[in-house]
Amino acid sequence: MASIVVRPSRTGPKAYQVRWRDPEVGSQQSITFVSETEAVTLKKLLDANGQSFKVAQDAILDARRKVPSVTEVVQEHIDLLVRPSVGTVRTYQTMLNLHIVPTLGSIAVDRVDIRHLTAWIKSMQKKGRSAKTIKNVHALLYSAMETAIALKYRSDNPCRRVQLPTGEKPEDEARFLTHREFGLIMDGMKQAYKVFTEFLVMTGTRFGEATAVTVADVDLLAKPATVRINKAWKRGANSEFYLGATKTGAGKRTVALNPQLVERLIPLVATRAGTELLFPAPRGGQLRHRVFWAIYWLPAVKAAQAKGLVKEPRIHDLRHTHASWLIQDGVSLFTISRRLGHASTSTTEQIYGHLMPQALQDAADAVERSSRAWQE
Repeated sequence: MASIVVRPSRTGPKAYQVRWRDPEVGSQQSITFVSETEAVTLKKLLDANGQSFKVAQDAILDARRKVPSVTEVVQEHIDLLVRPSVGTVRTYQTMLNLHIVPTLGSIAVDRVDIRHLTAWIKSMQKKGRSAKTIKNVHALLYSAMETAIALKYRSDNPCRRVQLPTGEKPEDEARFLTHREFGLIMDGMKQAYKVFTEFLVMTGTRFGEATAVTVADVDLLAKPATVRINKAWKRGANSEFYLGATKTGAGKRTVALNPQLVERLIPLVATRAGTELLFPAPRGGQLRHRVFWAIYWLPAVKAAQAKGLVKEPRIHDLRHTHASWLIQDGVSLFTISRRLGHASTSTTEQIYGHLMPQALQDAADAVERSSRAWQE
């Protein structure tokens, strides 16, 4: 880190010497100021930008040009969002304050280039930030730069040329359960939430969507019976939960229910008001993810593992399992995408495409025909 050495003077004001080791020069450098404010400003800029005097100097010059900084542009982008949830705004604000302001924040938005962004990514990695965190913050920066283009602060988006860390790990991949493996989990599931667990795997709904379903959302008399997914639990500004929109616009959907699940749901809707939650917590109200995981899901998985289950499935893997079962039965990618509430079939294909054996076989057959053609 840079340091400031105060040098007293007998005849004049104090002098403030800023010292740092510049990575580009490879040796210790120093500049002396009469103003303590200027010295402190340079020290902060050096510390925020890897002790690079060039970047720090650019930031100081940019401030004099009256060009909006990265911090100002990202903040303006957040303020211009039309339909963000309270939780989304809070998340973006945290990203800005924690991951952008200390490093890129002071740089004029029209000066940011691939060097700044690459240095920022490397600094995030040194701090131990995960690839997912870097990707999420980069996405915010990318969108903010698009806003900067629209507002004519700059002409291009430097985020398009940046290579992001993949961070791919085997444990991050979706886990798919066979029918037998799911049966083992159901054997260990406590009676109170057997129907809920079956609902998750038979509808492919997200946990926050399934726990937001009310009795009125279920229509067991329709042909086929359906459940309307039109809301999900969200986090508020003070971390409180509230019912808001689904994850995406496509997430608002109607899901058909299979006859077996209909039979399980009849007792849950027969004598209850339409406004009541279909799957409430044991004492009523919202069923929290952490409560279900700790008290019901984890013990059921442990019991299943004692009977031979080798996987460690998460609750969300019931959604992946639902998709894999549909693929095994030959359901089209388009139908699966709509049922899961994906914004496009490309999302569905990216996650589950490798499970489509016919598509893989078709590709192999096509290559075989080509290989024979050039040998004839």
